[in-house]
Amino acid sequence: MHLGNGAITPECVALTAGAAAAGLGVCAVTMRIARPTPDKLLMAAGLGCLVFTAQAINVPVAPGISAHLVGGVLLAGMLGPGLGAWTMAVVLAFQAIALGDGSIASLGANMLNMALVPAAIAALARRITSVSQRPAMSWLASGIAAGFAVPVAALLIVAEIALFRPAAELTGWTSFATLMVGTHVWIGLLEGAVTVVLVAALRPMTATAAMRSAWGQALLGVAAGLLIAALLLPISSPHPDGYEAAAQASGMSWLLGP
Repeated sequence: MHLGNGAITPECVALTAGAAAAGLGVCAVTMRIARPTPDKLLMAAGLGCLVFTAQAINVPVAPGISAHLVGGVLLAGMLGPGLGAWTMAVVLAFQAIALGDGSIASLGANMLNMALVPAAIAALARRITSVSQRPAMSWLASGIAAGFAVPVAALLIVAEIALFRPAAELTGWTSFATLMVGTHVWIGLLEGAVTVVLVAALRPMTATAAMRSAWGQALLGVAAGLLIAALLLPISSPHPDGYEAAAQASGMSWLLGP
């Protein structure tokens, strides 16, 4: 789902970078009001490591198509929308700058699609379920929010690619849009299911006496990430993800960059 070099126009780069900066600014204000403790920040570091590792692992979701966890709603649900969005933004920035996974030019769009929109959806889900004290309702709400955030991000990608682009460059765009949305509805269902499982597993673990220390929570995330990498990286699917597959099938492979 990471947009790469040439996927969006310079005008869209400027627009999405501005929108991402504004959104992260709002998140910074909410964090300043909430004043996250050092313990919470260390927990964010651990969960960020977990999501970073999980995004590196692709699993088959359809013939010739794979997908990976996005994790935006997971972070927002565990850390709060503001800190969750900033944690995902740091993950995306590191991927773009150090690993070349998504270009720096598209970083604003990727932050908008994978950090800010999921955080906003998670915040809405939290508000709706705030009257319920049952953990199961919170887990279910996180799963529904995660499942909804993925196709919404896919729709944003479709719009961002078309924005400010001449019609001559949009041959195949309708096919791309159809494939993107259709594939990511299915991927969203899987994202929602995985999010429910992870929230249900992580919240009790971070609340136990052994994990109440800040370093314990951070190390939990790092250890979980390393375990996932050790077990699943060797069998990560080589197939293109939903975005790459849609671009290739619609004749818009130039979206994937050089």
